[in-house]
Amino acid sequence: MNRNTKIDSSSVILVSGGGRGVTAQCTIKLAKQYQCKFILLGRSQLAKTEPEWAKDCYNETEIKKRIMQDLIAQGDKPTPVKIQKAFNYLSAQREISTTLSTIQQAGGQAEYLSVDITNYSALQVELAPIVQRLGQITGIIHGAGNLADKLIENKTEQDFETVYTAKVEGLESLINSVKPNQLNFIVLFSSFVAFYGNPGQSDYALANEILNKTAYLLQRKYPYCRVVSIGWGPWDGGMVTPQLKKFFEQLNMELIPMEVGSQMLVNELNYSNHGTAQTLIISSPIVAQRKQLNPELQSFRIRRKLTLAANPFVYDHVIGGNPVLPAMCSIAWIANTCEQLYPGYKFFNCNSYKVLKGIIFDETLAKEYFLDLKEINKSDSGEINFEALLWSESSKGIPHYHYSAQIKLVQEILSAPTYKEFTQNQDPEVFSLLPYENGMLFHRPIFQGIKRILNITSDKLTAQCLLDNVEVEKQGQFPLQTFNPYTSDILFQCLLVWVRHFYNLGSLPLKVQNLKQFRPIPLDQEFYVSVEVLSESESNVYASATAHDAQGQVYIHISQMQVTTSERLNLLFLNNSCLEIDNSKIVN
Repeated sequence: MNRNTKIDSSSVILVSGGGRGVTAQCTIKLAKQYQCKFILLGRSQLAKTEPEWAKDCYNETEIKKRIMQDLIAQGDKPTPVKIQKAFNYLSAQREISTTLSTIQQAGGQAEYLSVDITNYSALQVELAPIVQRLGQITGIIHGAGNLADKLIENKTEQDFETVYTAKVEGLESLINSVKPNQLNFIVLFSSFVAFYGNPGQSDYALANEILNKTAYLLQRKYPYCRVVSIGWGPWDGGMVTPQLKKFFEQLNMELIPMEVGSQMLVNELNYSNHGTAQTLIISSPIVAQRKQLNPELQSFRIRRKLTLAANPFVYDHVIGGNPVLPAMCSIAWIANTCEQLYPGYKFFNCNSYKVLKGIIFDETLAKEYFLDLKEINKSDSGEINFEALLWSESSKGIPHYHYSAQIKLVQEILSAPTYKEFTQNQDPEVFSLLPYENGMLFHRPIFQGIKRILNITSDKLTAQCLLDNVEVEKQGQFPLQTFNPYTSDILFQCLLVWVRHFYNLGSLPLKVQNLKQFRPIPLDQEFYVSVEVLSESESNVYASATAHDAQGQVYIHISQMQVTTSERLNLLFLNNSCLEIDNSKIVN
């Protein structure tokens, strides 16, 4: 889809928070590049003239001295709070005036409007005459924001409102004040904090993450409008105070220079640069700070609601006419949750995984799902082990157990081994083996990653694989994190192909004895899966499976995986569009 940013001298850009700080510098850079027009929105009132005592004075100490004298002359007590407030007000006035004059000198036009952007009615009324003068608004930059940094236990409801409303309600008000079909671009100033987190900024992180997710919604709603949410790292200026600077220095985190950051915005809006709806811009990598582990073993219960509408990818994983959650998605659900409990630790191992009763997106879908995590052991040497159970309750309060597993997190992943048994020998007779046709596999396009079966024998199968990129909107509640469930699903698919080829039976995942991930299997990149069949019984097949690159370097190794087989599954796969599935009978 062509999202044409199209900025030129006739463009009129509405900029919240545009009079001061980082957003003002970006606005000035755009003015120098395009000589366009701006409507700058801010909370500060812009006075027509400065007080007499402030004229020709720019030294902070001297200004504060004059403020104190002015307060005394008015019969007021010059407290430090009053002096600082007056100084901040004067500084804001001067910065806004400088922004306006610099834009003018660069060949652009700008008007400043003091308004509460969360007040949609007031904003609409105030904008009308300016739009008449400058022309219709063609772009939005939402840079307004507030901070109320405190540890979460000390935050008040007002703190949350202060931070949340400027970001979220402010954006809603801006969008509603403009006809969307006239917009060429929408830029949201988010923060790296939404991605990494930061002590004292839980509300700020939440508000910015809402901006990130809103960008995807706006991109879908207005496909011809360039929409991007930029997760800025800390700038050398703006809301980054000297105290915050010192904090970032302790983290060895470089600040973004004003000149560099503002140019990055110009580059992001360049006609040739039509990237994703969300981007992260930082000057240096951020390493999660590992805190000392609490030696006491803990237990956690995490609740989650699933809906079919929120997870479009399951439409491509349909069994018996109903979308079913892939087994690898449940592993991703558990593993990613464990990682979130311990930032800096990485998923490495899944043991004793069992499908007890798969999750089907039909009338049996529970109102809420519970993930119970119990720490088995942990040590500061770099390893944490969990016991996990995913379950739900029926309307009558009866528990239904869906998946169980043991998960290991580590601080450092072992170097990837080499799969020495890999053979690229191609058997011409199996090139006609088409995994996704004639009911062999039930997987639809999102999961169709087996490109060719290279060779297949009574105890082995080798497949050449590549899975196309899965759009972020389709990933729903299972976005790509450390463990990629979409590419990992192909390991099971290869064993299902082997079962179908030799027994003409449908099969489904049941267990994984031991899975080790040395690195995630990427999307849009060729890889191979080598399956070695270990043993068979009347209704089960056991195998090992390894995903690796062309040099044999391992992504994931499963030492033993188990699938269940039956004639009934043949019917389900062949009549996928019209039959219903009784999952309890299939996987038990």
